[in-house]
Amino acid sequence: MSEMSTLDRALVRLVATLRREHSPAPIVIVTVLVFVLFSALAPDRFPTAANMTSIGFQVPETALLGLGVMLSMVVAGIDLSVVAVADLSSVAMVQYFAYVNATQPGNDGPLVIATGILIALLVGAACGAINGLIIGKLRVTAILATLATMELFGGLAIAWTGGNTLPDVPDAILNIGILTPAGIPLPAIILIGCALLVALLLNGSRFGIRAILVGANPNAATLSGIREPRVQLGIYVASGLLAAVAGIIFVGRTAGATPDYGAGSYVLLAVVIAVLAGVDPLGGFGTVIGVLLAALVLNMVQAGFVALHFNQFLYEAAQGGILIVVLAAGSVAQGNIRWLGRLIRPPG
Repeated sequence: MSEMSTLDRALVRLVATLRREHSPAPIVIVTVLVFVLFSALAPDRFPTAANMTSIGFQVPETALLGLGVMLSMVVAGIDLSVVAVADLSSVAMVQYFAYVNATQPGNDGPLVIATGILIALLVGAACGAINGLIIGKLRVTAILATLATMELFGGLAIAWTGGNTLPDVPDAILNIGILTPAGIPLPAIILIGCALLVALLLNGSRFGIRAILVGANPNAATLSGIREPRVQLGIYVASGLLAAVAGIIFVGRTAGATPDYGAGSYVLLAVVIAVLAGVDPLGGFGTVIGVLLAALVLNMVQAGFVALHFNQFLYEAAQGGILIVVLAAGSVAQGNIRWLGRLIRPPG
């Protein structure tokens, strides 16, 4: 027992060291600068209460997807299927509501609503488990595995609905997209709750320590007796659950389940959020606060483009540009770009 305790203490010290190497200061500074910039450029349209409330409704769905991608990156993987999982989960939930006629008076009781939400969560967890088993047990590279399951889950959602939006959404779910308890958008409250759970998972549990070690040094994790397949399974199930919650918010905000909602732009957006947050794609580090701020930054940029009447197609281009800049900056910081050293090296 004493040997096991010593090992656990060693793992905790290692993980603490890894976490100290990253600071949230850069993303905090970026958040402040973006807010100040667009407030100065559009003082009558951007820093208004109505615009901030609108951002509060938009941030949660992308932040939840970013949290899912962040978790996969902690174990040196990636989850490209998060949007497809969200869509399939939302379709399953609304199909159930249609089956029980939940939009009719008297058919939308708490038990019906809870059952629909539970179905969405179970579908999300099942999709995550499929990803985790393919990656952890079959040893398929995460990017290829989740690219394949993205097509699988997305195709199932489209085939199930015939590509049509499902409108049978009861008022209790629609309220998610409009209610502001104490002036705070309900999706933002849901996001905060999920973010706290993810933070507890990564920072306050033995599983989180094992996940970070698997991402930082899989060989050391194996030698320490950590079962990597189990860790992979747990991480991707958690990612699937977060995607399912995002899918529920999709339905509340759009008043229907669309089988390919956000299929194009949201995948890149979720990856950009995780990278902008400072998460290392090579594994070993995750930051919940960073993901929340990164999602806020990107949504403020989008809202700023609207306030300035920019072409909205430029926002998608901006996402790709931001991702390139952040990755390049990280590579420079790590000294991975040798040609840059030659350019700045003094002559002779």
